[in-house]
Amino acid sequence: MVKRSRRSLFFVANSGFPITPQVGSNRSGTGDTGRLPDRPSWNPDFKGNVILGVDGFKKTGRYFDPNAFSVPAAGSFGNVGRDQLRGPGLFNVDTSLFKRIPLKERLNLQFRTEVFNALNHPNFGHPNLIVFSGTDISPTAGVLTGTATSGNGRQIQVALRLEF
Repeated sequence: MVKRSRRSLFFVANSGFPITPQVGSNRSGTGDTGRLPDRPSWNPDFKGNVILGVDGFKKTGRYFDPNAFSVPAAGSFGNVGRDQLRGPGLFNVDTSLFKRIPLKERLNLQFRTEVFNALNHPNFGHPNLIVFSGTDISPTAGVLTGTATSGNGRQIQVALRLEF
């Protein structure tokens, strides 16, 4: 009896999408709060990394450091450019194993195992981009609140298939 097996491995790694911090109010006075929200200014006194990353989120609870920004003066626009920062990336490994077992001349049994997110790696969505609540730093600025992929935990699927 000849047994055949097949394996497959799918690996996906993407850098994060561009993100733009927002003031959270219409400081410029244009009245446009939905389509083109106001952006903050860079804080000239800030030293360090703006993006703390997922590891920084685990330590501080924030993906980016809101202290890197300052509220623009009333009636003016902030100097942070659009899409200058990157959100969390995506990293995923899926794998599968198929084993075909001949039973008779035209009858086969196939055993299948598929593992999705095999490394059980979390993939976070965008952080909260609203940096200020009035003129104070928002308590939710830079906080990651969700995942980018559904069913983010490891999932294992086992099946038997009768081929005739």
